[in-house]
Amino acid sequence: MPANDQTDRPESVDARSDLPRIAGYRLVRRLGLGGMATVYLAVQESLDREVAIKVMRPARQLDEEQTIRFEHEARIIAKLEHPGIVVIHEVGRTQEGDLYYVMPYLAKGDLSVRDYRDDEPGLIALLRALLDALGYAHARGIVHRDVKPENVLFDNADRPQLADFGIALAQREVNSRITGDGLVIGTSAQMSPEQARADPVDDRSDLYSLGILTYELLTGHLPYQSADSLSLALMHAQDPIPKLPEDKAHWQAFINRAMAKRPEDRFRNAQAMQRALDPIERHVRHAAGLLGRLRQALNKRPSVLVAIGALVAVAIVASVLPLVAGMRGHSSAAPAAPAAGVPELAAQLADAQALLANGAMLQPPGANAAERFLAVLAVDPDSALARNGLEAVLAAATDPIVEAANADRYDEVRASAAKARTVAGKAGLGDSPAWQALRDRSVEALAGRARTHLASADREQAGQAITLMRELGAADALLQPLDTELRGMPQPGVVISDPGGPPLLLVPARYQGSVLAAAVLMMRNEVSRDEYAAFAAASGRPASRCRNSLSPLRLFDRRDWKDPGFRQSGSDPVVCVSFDDARAYARWLGRRTGRKYRLPTNAEWLQAERSAARKASACVLGNVRDSSAKGIDLHHECNDGFANTAPAGRFRPSALGLHDLLGNVSEWSAECGTVSNALARSFESDTCPRRAVLGLSWQGGPDVDAWSVRMLPSDRGYDDVGFRLVRDL
Repeated sequence: MPANDQTDRPESVDARSDLPRIAGYRLVRRLGLGGMATVYLAVQESLDREVAIKVMRPARQLDEEQTIRFEHEARIIAKLEHPGIVVIHEVGRTQEGDLYYVMPYLAKGDLSVRDYRDDEPGLIALLRALLDALGYAHARGIVHRDVKPENVLFDNADRPQLADFGIALAQREVNSRITGDGLVIGTSAQMSPEQARADPVDDRSDLYSLGILTYELLTGHLPYQSADSLSLALMHAQDPIPKLPEDKAHWQAFINRAMAKRPEDRFRNAQAMQRALDPIERHVRHAAGLLGRLRQALNKRPSVLVAIGALVAVAIVASVLPLVAGMRGHSSAAPAAPAAGVPELAAQLADAQALLANGAMLQPPGANAAERFLAVLAVDPDSALARNGLEAVLAAATDPIVEAANADRYDEVRASAAKARTVAGKAGLGDSPAWQALRDRSVEALAGRARTHLASADREQAGQAITLMRELGAADALLQPLDTELRGMPQPGVVISDPGGPPLLLVPARYQGSVLAAAVLMMRNEVSRDEYAAFAAASGRPASRCRNSLSPLRLFDRRDWKDPGFRQSGSDPVVCVSFDDARAYARWLGRRTGRKYRLPTNAEWLQAERSAARKASACVLGNVRDSSAKGIDLHHECNDGFANTAPAGRFRPSALGLHDLLGNVSEWSAECGTVSNALARSFESDTCPRRAVLGLSWQGGPDVDAWSVRMLPSDRGYDDVGFRLVRDL
């Protein structure tokens, strides 16, 4: 264990009678205290050597899970015999009966107190050692699950060793424990997205954590930072990978792959991650060599600086003149002499090939294969190796661009396609099969996404896909029908209606960061008393019994939608209707209009509710329980002008044009069960005894929020519950 873990001044056993007693060992002092164990510095008397002893806290202070974890750690470490993994000398029980195990005492501390920002060769060596240790563990089915600086210790020879396998799980155990318990363990700052979600994890989760560690060692800070562990987990799952400083840009491809959100986009294993260090090491070595030679020359003769400036100028002129001549049409201009020797070009080509193999085709700037191959072409325009390499870059970049298009990552598609177009232009590959395939496959993928989004009425995403198709030079014959369909889509805030149907407004699939499976059209107003009366007369449907929302146990025998206990106008929302009544109304309206209407899901209703205004008094935004409420202490300190329900449209509409989302009546939803019970959603099901009711009503006081959900019997009406319908596009 590290020396810097100590939390107490050195004390002898005699001075500290509370120290554990372990036969054959003389305890010296406490090094550190954790949640389930204490680590002590001790001397093994038979060998007169310092060791660290990890002693489990008394069993009475721990739960069963902690005891199992401690024993599990000892078993895991005992299986691993590798110079990069902390070993166990002995396992046993103290004279007090507590479990312990003995490890080497690693006096050089842990990685958290070391600074590698200006030591890239040292960092590369460190990562190679850690990857070697992880590869060894992974090959034996062990996932560490907590790779972080504090768990990397250094021995007396300054060799890194991986420690703390307390939450490591054998691969066969991972899925069963996650599935059974929803277990989330590890350190949130280094957790992979799948680990934070308590999804099954494999070796690539450790590689993600090592990517986080690498970023931290390169920059001195974590890539994602938040005091809230939930927010931090969301950042790991959703936020883009941060860019490294310019002087560390040659690491960006490595970081991007290590920290990919999806495990399948990361390095396949520790060995592949080790190989990805090769081009970085060559870059670092090359840069160090140039800098060293420059320093040596300047130390000998400062006047060399002037000569270097002249040489740089000559090199620039030599490389630019042929390009200028070419642009002016001077095809007879003699090519410039190579500014670099054959060994230098060979090194550039080798670096380019390594970057290509590592997946750094077009990004990051300054450390990608395309730029290296182009640099060779600038010096040697006839280099077949460089030109073939650039064709390989375009071919290799095609699948990632298509994948990004299929995932709607349009900014990524635009940036990568623009870079590929630039590369093709500079290399004279505009007519090459590689560029043509990249463009055609990208356009094909974007067209597929445009059709999908048009089908789900996602106007924003469809428009972005079509715009990108146009930027990539898609044919008019492909663009024209998509443009026509896009122009015909409903737009937010524009009222449409079916013949014989109510006014409808679009609820977009994407709104304020929330995403639905598909956009829907929603009634602008809740179903009114007059509208429901027309249905009841046409269908002969009997009225449901009605409950008072403030006294749900009291059933009103003589109250129903026609007489809810208070006066209503014909444009007031109908109340005292059950879920079954609302569903029957939707079926009747569908037969009348030729369209299929239904109640919204919770997600659809909440998507619409997000458009409601917020920055005003509750009585301005909606009809709620105000100061006129008699006999009720908890009410809003304002007066909205209505003691019970209000006619539709009397309050401020939402940004989407919908009325009464923040009051008047709560509304029936199609959901059966709780909000999260997605499997139980079925508008047509007759076997669901309780349905969700959402939102505020005229009975809603300051103790009820706009997202409130109640589960009510589906065969009863309530005097503050109505409904509005949606239809699919």
